[in-house]
Amino acid sequence: MKLLIRIAFVITIVACIGAGYFARQLGAKRDELQTEATSLTTQKNKLTKDLTDSRADLTTAKQNLTKAQDNLTEAQKSVEASKSALAAKTQEAEKLQTSLSANTAELNQVKTDRDTAQQTIKKIQDSLAAAGVADVGNIDQLRDKIMAQAEENQLLGKQLTAARDANAEIAQKLNKSIAVPNNLRGRVAVVQDNWDFIVLNLGRNQHVQPKTEFIVYRADKMVAKVQVQTVGENTCIAEALPGFQLAQPRVGDVVVH
Repeated sequence: MKLLIRIAFVITIVACIGAGYFARQLGAKRDELQTEATSLTTQKNKLTKDLTDSRADLTTAKQNLTKAQDNLTEAQKSVEASKSALAAKTQEAEKLQTSLSANTAELNQVKTDRDTAQQTIKKIQDSLAAAGVADVGNIDQLRDKIMAQAEENQLLGKQLTAARDANAEIAQKLNKSIAVPNNLRGRVAVVQDNWDFIVLNLGRNQHVQPKTEFIVYRADKMVAKVQVQTVGENTCIAEALPGFQLAQPRVGDVVVH
């Protein structure tokens, strides 16, 4: 019995020692876990603060980016407006340059006209002086000279008209005296199908006149009837008369008036 009591006492002592040891170990572990928990809480709080700061920085960055985009848009609009204004100024400058060139050319033309007018006035003054008008400012003397010249011009005009009438009468008589001889013969020298005319080897030297008509023969058969349009020295150009062309004239065909 005493032995059992002793064993129980020993077991109690061992249990108390074990419990104390385990209690000490658990206390140390608890302190370690509390320290770790405190550290984790501190880290969590720091991370939370960093996250909050990062979010605030991100919001600020977004606002700055939006503002920068707005500024960029405004700058682009300003650049486009500047380009438009520059283009307008360039066009205006080109117009001014064109106007300046035109004004310069007009000024040069005015100077040329002025010089020409001065030369003309000088010639008129010289002509008047040669005509006996010593004082150009003498209007009466100048008027008398002009009236005398006008009367002389009228007389010369009448004489010229009479001479023209006489020449026309002489030319008419001359044409009658050199009428185209009957049975005048020649040949077709050139045939131009594209332009519908032929050239005959007869001309002014053979007394051929415009509107003269010839009959074209080939092997004693009538080919066509042509009328002269233009006359040269020894050739003439003729066209076929409608209704009288039986065949196409050829080079070498005989023509008879």
